[in-house]
Amino acid sequence: SGVLRRMRSELLALCTRQGLLPRAVELFHALVATGGPPHASASAGLLDSLCARGMASDANAVLTQMHNATQSLTAKLCCQVVVALTRNAMPMRAFGVFEAHLENAGAGPEATLSTPLRTVEWNVEHACALLVRALSKTMRGRQAHRVYACAQSSGLITNYASFGLPALTLSCIEAGMLSQAISVCEDARQALLPVGTTTGSALLSALARAKMGPQVIAALAEVAQKRLACDAPSLHAAFACLLEQAPPALDEAARALTLAASASKPTLATSSGGAGGRGGAGGRGG
Repeated sequence: SGVLRRMRSELLALCTRQGLLPRAVELFHALVATGGPPHASASAGLLDSLCARGMASDANAVLTQMHNATQSLTAKLCCQVVVALTRNAMPMRAFGVFEAHLENAGAGPEATLSTPLRTVEWNVEHACALLVRALSKTMRGRQAHRVYACAQSSGLITNYASFGLPALTLSCIEAGMLSQAISVCEDARQALLPVGTTTGSALLSALARAKMGPQVIAALAEVAQKRLACDAPSLHAAFACLLEQAPPALDEAARALTLAASASKPTLATSSGGAGGRGGAGGRGG
């Protein structure tokens, strides 16, 4: 009855304020089962408290029920759930929230959020950066790059360092997304962030395996200018790739061999494992 629902709603709000969240969650689901979630403000207050307490799965359930009941969602609510799920080692569930509510924000009448992400006051960049790093760590390159590309196209990125571009590059390579990996490396270079020898070597080796001659030549130019660090095995792979081109790129193959010889010598630059950065500045250069 309406009286019972009103009493449960009032009790839910009281439990939320008192920090009795398990009981508040029970009341929330009881309300859903008898006609839908409580008023949007009560649902949002519960979700906020659940995220603050780290009860990510419950917060995600509340968000889902709010959406199912066509209650108004905000970027803040969605980002809070993304952050809570990510911090609870559930990056793919966090990506599901991003995909459903954030990725197409402001894209039209079907979008959950009516306004573009760049116009909201909540720090969406932080949630996206956290999710990109978590997805990259678990080698979910396609999902990680989708989040990164959304943040970039929405004009959200003010600190490229927070997105973990070396790990993102590696996860893109693992997913076979070599064009995206090259683009992320270029973003890192423009932001004066080192990608490191491990990442640079993985990229060059992958390009060589894919027999992408022009991209291999471009990467070698970056190595020669000390904007990209690669180890000797990856440079040998580049050498072999260029010899297999039709016709063979002899000058560039010779450059690869010379760079491989230099990389084999123990130097301060190679032992430090990085090249191309200047102090890891977070902002992107002009």
